[in-house]
Amino acid sequence: MTAIKIEQLSFQFERRHPVICNLSININRGDAILVTGPSGCGKSTLLRLIAGLLPKYGGQVTSGQIIRPQINHHPTRIGMLFQDPAMQFAMDTPRHELEFTLENCQVTPQQIPIRLQAASEFGRVGNLLDQPISTLSGGQQQRVALAVVVAMAPDILLLDEPFAAIDEDNRRFLINQLQQWQTAQSGRTIIITDHDCHGYAALNPKIFRFENQQLAALTSAEGRVLIAQADKMTHTPIRVAQPAATAPAIIHLSHVSISCGQRKLITAPDLTIVQNKITLLTGANGVGKSTLFRTLTRLIPYQGTIKYHETDIQKISPGKYHQKVGLVFQQTNEQFLNVTVGEELTLSAKHRRQPLLTNDRLTAVLRNFNLAGMEDRVVYSLSGGQRKKLQLLVMLMIGHPVLLLDEPFAGLDQNSLATVFDLIRRCQRALPQTILIISHQLTGLNQLIDYHLHLADGRLSYLGVKA
Repeated sequence: MTAIKIEQLSFQFERRHPVICNLSININRGDAILVTGPSGCGKSTLLRLIAGLLPKYGGQVTSGQIIRPQINHHPTRIGMLFQDPAMQFAMDTPRHELEFTLENCQVTPQQIPIRLQAASEFGRVGNLLDQPISTLSGGQQQRVALAVVVAMAPDILLLDEPFAAIDEDNRRFLINQLQQWQTAQSGRTIIITDHDCHGYAALNPKIFRFENQQLAALTSAEGRVLIAQADKMTHTPIRVAQPAATAPAIIHLSHVSISCGQRKLITAPDLTIVQNKITLLTGANGVGKSTLFRTLTRLIPYQGTIKYHETDIQKISPGKYHQKVGLVFQQTNEQFLNVTVGEELTLSAKHRRQPLLTNDRLTAVLRNFNLAGMEDRVVYSLSGGQRKKLQLLVMLMIGHPVLLLDEPFAGLDQNSLATVFDLIRRCQRALPQTILIISHQLTGLNQLIDYHLHLADGRLSYLGVKA
């Protein structure tokens, strides 16, 4: 029985830039669909069209239609998880968000606590229910958003890059949860977009590649090979050496303690960040990685001493310090100050120190990033991957001596990752920078990083072979 029927659909945001052309596909009830493809190809646009958000809130359908047959004579209920989960929260805590959602779904007061409990167990968010959503990590917010969408009991579940900021343990758990959720009641349909295809064997999805404004179906054998290759790449271990005791430090933490409310997150008795090297920071969701970055940029208070080049950062004026230490936020929308791509590039050019990104060379970089000709595009109309690349580019142009990158690779396909890795490394060599990277996307990082710092149980420690 058909869940969604798409007939000769064409869609565009701008007259000269069609996103989807003459797309026809039938998705049956009970299907699990995985859609992959390069950043900016139209995957998120397709989900928004199925959800009915487009063209209602932007763009134009130039031909064709999407048909959503009724189920048991009732309109099809669609739940969607956005790439940026913060966009879909209306309340202050996960508990209130779940209650608000269930009330809007006309769930009876007697059933709300039962449904809320089931949803919180589904997303592993029971311990987060009464915490302010604004204090949760990106991965925790993704799990809360997924729990909220599942609580709606949708007939069709649309998930846009649902695991981009989620650690490996929770990724495996949630994929298994989705498989059980789908089989618990026949007819539930799941459509997922993801660049990272590892771990999906448990869901046994039909896989489509989005290319040339169309969906191309992979055979079952091709799909199994794609997932197996992704699994192999993901489980390739990171092999680096630990920094030598004599390595020059640019940042030194001494007796530092960082807390969130009454909960102590990080204790760092003695830790150095090596100058002009690239260090990866890993750890499970919610352990405090992003909080550490915000501490290093003086956005949140801490106890102890943090020194920049042997000077206590509290003795450096905020203006001068923020010229030294820059932060690429996990949520791209927190980064941008202007409306269009061109305006963002112009603003960064005023403060540019990076010699590799002069105006003449920037043209080639924009072309490599597939952002050429988009100077007039509104920043927020870009895909998640395109916003990530723009966000990274405008910060690399400035050339801070220390640059902190919080999940800079989320939503990027393999070709985009290779291009981004190459630019980071070349910029870091041309204008020596100390770069710290938080990432749950580990594929290929062996070629980029010098050191690996891990956060667990409130402690920071370097991993790898001792120098």
